[in-house]
Amino acid sequence: MRVFERPGPINTEEVIEIAKTASTKYEYLVIASITGHSALKAADRIRNKRVICVTCPQGMNWEVDKMAEGPFADIPELAQIKSAWVEQGLTRVPMGITPANGQKLRSLEVAIIQGTIPFFGPSFSIRVHLHQITELDLMAKTLELISTGTLVCLECVLMAVDAGAIPEGQEVLALAGTERGLDTAWVIRSSASANLFHPTRGVRFVELLAKPAISLPPDPNIEYLR
Repeated sequence: MRVFERPGPINTEEVIEIAKTASTKYEYLVIASITGHSALKAADRIRNKRVICVTCPQGMNWEVDKMAEGPFADIPELAQIKSAWVEQGLTRVPMGITPANGQKLRSLEVAIIQGTIPFFGPSFSIRVHLHQITELDLMAKTLELISTGTLVCLECVLMAVDAGAIPEGQEVLALAGTERGLDTAWVIRSSASANLFHPTRGVRFVELLAKPAISLPPDPNIEYLR
């Protein structure tokens, strides 16, 4: 297992190389990629695999003027991205695959999945609008103790199965990161979100291939359109 010194996009290239080496054993490669950029990098270098790019649901945004703390303040590469947004006068940046990246992904026959995030859907609204936490919030925060990407890897596998892009019961490679880029890689046995805790068909974390030594919480200022 590779342990990176810190989280963030700086680890993207090495995570892809780790996945490329491990990919000989697996048919499916699931990649968390908000803009599609990381998925393009991986799909271009890891061929002859069924690559699935999982992005954010409709209506999520980076709230630029509220990023005084969190990953966009603590991770140098993300701080540079934020500075560029500020220079452009942007206050809200949509989280989604760009048209150009979408076209390139489709040309590489990469499946694009966009749907409700299992741990960030109704539970988000309950937390924000009803001011209560749920069991899903606790589970998500526990997974983030390993790394932010660990939670995201699991969510992406569940979303890919729910969308019909991969079957249940498959050991798949899952890659994710902290806001942008890649810093975590897992082998996960897939299941539908409805079978998450099934005693025999449920999800299993099989092998951790890479993670950052220091995990940061996700940006608290990501919001849905209101």
